[in-house]
Amino acid sequence: MRRPAHAAACLALALCALRPGAALALRIDYVADLTVERNDNLLLTEHDPLALTLLRPGLGFAARHDGPALQLQLDGRIEQRRYRDRRFDDRIDGDADGRLTWIAIPERLRFEAVEDLSSQPVDTLAPDAPGNRQRVDVTSFGPTLQFGRSDDWHGDVGARWVRSRAEVTEVFNADRLDLALRAERRLGPTSRLAFHLETQRVDFLDDAAAQDYRRTQVFSRWTRTLSRFDLVLDAGVSRLHDLRPRAGGADGRSDPLLRATFGWRPDDRQRLRLRLSSQFSDVASDRLSAVSADTGLPDTVPTGDIVVDATPYLERRLETEYVRHTERWHIAVVPHANRIRYEGNDTFDRDSRGGVLDLAWRMRPTVTLGTNANLDRSDYRRIDRVDETRRLRLWARWQRSRHWSVQVQFERWQRRSTVPGQDADQDTVGVTLAYRNR
Repeated sequence: MRRPAHAAACLALALCALRPGAALALRIDYVADLTVERNDNLLLTEHDPLALTLLRPGLGFAARHDGPALQLQLDGRIEQRRYRDRRFDDRIDGDADGRLTWIAIPERLRFEAVEDLSSQPVDTLAPDAPGNRQRVDVTSFGPTLQFGRSDDWHGDVGARWVRSRAEVTEVFNADRLDLALRAERRLGPTSRLAFHLETQRVDFLDDAAAQDYRRTQVFSRWTRTLSRFDLVLDAGVSRLHDLRPRAGGADGRSDPLLRATFGWRPDDRQRLRLRLSSQFSDVASDRLSAVSADTGLPDTVPTGDIVVDATPYLERRLETEYVRHTERWHIAVVPHANRIRYEGNDTFDRDSRGGVLDLAWRMRPTVTLGTNANLDRSDYRRIDRVDETRRLRLWARWQRSRHWSVQVQFERWQRRSTVPGQDADQDTVGVTLAYRNR
């Protein structure tokens, strides 16, 4: 890519350093590690698997700064895959997501930059193997002007310039302009009502391969927050409008917008959350909305499973999350169901369902055992293809001292497809030596 993976980190940290006294409020956590991994099917082929031992040195970091005029949240990781085989070039993978907010005028004007850098497949229908990875970078920047800061109502108007780039899939490359207007009124001590108007203009760099469009959303949001229960409900309408309509075709489409999040916390150790949505979206918008403040210190660079494409889509999703955390146990269960329909290009229309189970047990103060299981079933309706992917990971971590740890893990990956020649199995065994600064 034109911009290196660590550009966002360098920019954010430089801004913090330039501000007098900011260094005292900046906290940086990091983990440096080295993994030796044995992979029995590196290319994820159905027959004649290639076994290989590779080295994966990596550095994960998390930076936080919370000052009166500048706030920073930045999490990322850089990792090198050294295949030790002349048939494969060594590769550096990286991911980062962060948010930098500068409050120029308190309660009146702020500027915000959001960054998401991830590793995604070049071909979503092919397995995650060397040669099928690319870096995808989405950056957003712009001002927000606040008004009406009274106890009963307030609002803001914001503008964002969004830049999206893919390392290989150039049809994804685009510049966007987002405008948003929001007005919110407090209905009582525990509830608020807001009205939103959002519009987005998308201009793709390759006009021959992608259709420029404008997306507009008008919706109201009702929020209710209690001590153990919270609810957020969005209801409205969204519309897609082609800026260069094709001859004989419709120039746009409208659809109801619905988003709801229900949260319940029976006690301080567990929570239950239900999310459902029906809305127009696209890859760049999804990546930016996924940037959160609680990502944590990353210890791996995962390859995602999104379709890096210019086409917007209608998504309907249902997800449930249950988390329980005690001094010795951590349990998380996340089932989901998803339906995606693309505009114009229906090759990747799919219905998917699956779930994640994450379990960790602190057997001793210095020994933790864990497992992670993932199941995903995708039915591609237009190309008559069904893929089912299963992943099981077992690990044990020994905390040798405050800073040093050793982890041993085994991972089983399995894929079954209705398309001949696409089945694959893979087992990996790895040992990781890690150093954490805190």
